[in-house]
Amino acid sequence: MQALYDFIVHIPKKLNDTIEVGGKELFLDTRFDEFSNRVSHGTVVATPAKYDTPAQAGDTIIFHHHINMEDKYLWDKDKEEYLVTFDPDSRSCQAFAVIKPSGEIITLANWVFLTAPPAEKKEEVSASGIFLGIAKEDTTNTEGVVRAKNMYIEGIKVGDTVGFKENADYRITLPEPHGDVFRMHIDDIYYVKE
Repeated sequence: MQALYDFIVHIPKKLNDTIEVGGKELFLDTRFDEFSNRVSHGTVVATPAKYDTPAQAGDTIIFHHHINMEDKYLWDKDKEEYLVTFDPDSRSCQAFAVIKPSGEIITLANWVFLTAPPAEKKEEVSASGIFLGIAKEDTTNTEGVVRAKNMYIEGIKVGDTVGFKENADYRITLPEPHGDVFRMHIDDIYYVKE
């Protein structure tokens, strides 16, 4: 069965509530930081009937962190399936990217994934040359490197360094081994560095 506008996604675990320590799996009490422990990926069961997407059943999909926490997205409780809205023309598209079995990441709609360039640590030194410590890092990001290709966007490609609107860099964690990325909308990107 297909939904008209939505992906149907299998999400067997809503929260990252275990950690491995010394080869043992321990329970993590997520009540203190439930938001950052939400699972925001699942397995595609069916793609939206209305749209042609690069996703196929069995791919991993990255979605908005509210999907598996709100009952309005629940499709089939017994099968642990949820609806993830896809509309390539809307900023409210909840499907951000697809990860193929090969590991290739393809962002969807107008979403872009960036990695932040490595921060340069600068030493503070007095006028007489005495080491005073490491300068406080500027945590405001306004540039990043495009991490994944997008079939809907022209003008930027993987590996490009781009400048973006301040505070547009929303960090999300992809499933292993992909790590953290900044997710943002293409409208938040101001320039491509040459």
